[in-house]
Amino acid sequence: FNVSYTVKKIRFGDEFPGHIHQLDGEERVIEDGYGMYQYYIQVVPTLYKWLNGTEMQTNQYSVTEHMRHVTPGSGRGLPGVFFFYEVSPLHVEIEEYKRGWVSFFTSVAAIVGGVITFMGMIDKYMFMTTAKSKQLLR
Repeated sequence: FNVSYTVKKIRFGDEFPGHIHQLDGEERVIEDGYGMYQYYIQVVPTLYKWLNGTEMQTNQYSVTEHMRHVTPGSGRGLPGVFFFYEVSPLHVEIEEYKRGWVSFFTSVAAIVGGVITFMGMIDKYMFMTTAKSKQLLR
C-alpha cells in the first residue's frame, strides 16, 4: 500500500487575513508502504469584526499528527491517511479597534515614569556604594 500523499488545501470556512493553514502543502512519503497517518483536528469557530462594521463568521483549526508503521495482518489498523475532527465548544472573536490619543499618552507617561524610577534606584545604589567605600577607606 502506497500511502504517500500531499495535502494541497484544507479549510473549514472562509479565508480571513493573517491566518496560517498548517496542513497546506504538507507532503509525506513513506518508503515501506505500511504507514498509518492520523490527523486530529480541533476546529474553533471564529468571528471577525472590522472597523467598518462588517463581520465574518469562519473557523480556525489546530492539528496534531500521528504516524505509525502498521505490519500487515497485525490487527493494529490499516495503512492510510485518516482525519479526525471535532468542533471546539469555545468561540473566538477577533475585533479591530483604534486606540485613541489618551491611550497613547498614558503609555508614554508609564514608560517615562518607569525610566525615572529605575534611574532613581540606580542613583541610590551608586550613592550607597560610594558612601560605604568612603567609610571603609577612613
